[in-house]
Amino acid sequence: MQHPFRPLVLHVGTVKTGSTSLQAYLMGQQSWLNQQGWCYLPAPGRRDRRDLAAACIALGDQRDELLRGQGLLGDQQRLLHRSQVRQVLEEQLAALPPEQGVILSSEHFHLSLQRPEEIDGLKQLLLALGLSPIQVVIYLREPVGLMESLYSTMVRAGDDRPLPADPADPFVAMICNHPDSLQRWRAAFGEEAVLARRFPPRHGIGHDLLDQLGHFSQPFPPEPRHQSNRGFNPRAVHLLRQLNRMFPWCTPQSPHRVVRGVRRLLDSLLSRCASGSYRMPEVQRQRYQDCYGKAYEHLLEQEGLR
Repeated sequence: MQHPFRPLVLHVGTVKTGSTSLQAYLMGQQSWLNQQGWCYLPAPGRRDRRDLAAACIALGDQRDELLRGQGLLGDQQRLLHRSQVRQVLEEQLAALPPEQGVILSSEHFHLSLQRPEEIDGLKQLLLALGLSPIQVVIYLREPVGLMESLYSTMVRAGDDRPLPADPADPFVAMICNHPDSLQRWRAAFGEEAVLARRFPPRHGIGHDLLDQLGHFSQPFPPEPRHQSNRGFNPRAVHLLRQLNRMFPWCTPQSPHRVVRGVRRLLDSLLSRCASGSYRMPEVQRQRYQDCYGKAYEHLLEQEGLR
């Protein structure tokens, strides 16, 4: 490889841990990062590296909506897509100064790569591109708060279900069982390479990630006061859910531009006038706490994140 010793920090979401805000912050600080010997490297036309996550999903698995939306269903199509994603990343890396560090970020590294062989495939691809040593940073959020925030986001996307999913749902287990997530990533990248961080951090998430890169000669650029992708208060969530039920065609994913525009306008208005936090009913909150609370508290203790 042209630059065989380029360090990498791989930010692995997870769900509802400020990934959108972090990526916006890193995108806005490219000049400062370059002065410090680092580069944030999103995919062309995106703020994150979802293309790389999708490329590493096992052949035959069609759960990723990005792959389905592009019609990448057959094995040959998927292999070609992998090759194209790798080529784009190779070209981006070749344009950087030698040994400049790289930051890659996407919550879809966690969402999309659910099998050990998929995570290991990502590692082998990164090593083949000359990205080493690799540090993996995973932010972990308290499961009850995570699901409450995710439910608000799902309603914003058009969902009309009355409550968050059951704690025993396989998808819920995948995003809330943090010990299992850490085990999967450490099995591939090694115990020392995977760093768990508590969300929200004491300082902004952008500053917290920069802290993991080492010592800098200049102060960190300030972070925005308001986070991206803010949640809605309970009343706004209820009203939006009723709208979704009454007009199921009026969603942010509508094929009609006017409808998408109306939903974006509504979302913007609610973000300004009705921001807040949804809270699930106490009975369901307790069920989540019983399923995941003790394991999360033990993990914080074990990782020294109290």
